[in-house]
Amino acid sequence: MASGRIKGITIEIGGDTTKLQDSLKKVDRSLQTTQSSLKDVNKLLKLDPKNTELLTQKHKYLGKEIDATKERLRQLKSVERDSLTPEQWDALQREIIETESKLKKLEGDLK
Repeated sequence: MASGRIKGITIEIGGDTTKLQDSLKKVDRSLQTTQSSLKDVNKLLKLDPKNTELLTQKHKYLGKEIDATKERLRQLKSVERDSLTPEQWDALQREIIETESKLKKLEGDLK
């Protein structure tokens, strides 16, 4: 999900000064793993759309992906404007908009 738009932004998270990109790596890794599993489940559901085990797994993975996306959005929104240059702020806002859009799509898929 990280597209390189927010490189070099430094913020304080949990008392430690850390690059924002580094703080998002854990969340992004979790998202990638979940997205991969979800992709596999969706492929199998095309073959057997009424398989209850696959539907249960899809629901579980969508929930995990929503949680990770919400955490990513929370971290992005925690950045204070006065700690960034105007260019960094604009890049951060684009990243927030992209993440919010993804979250809305995931929540729609879950319903």
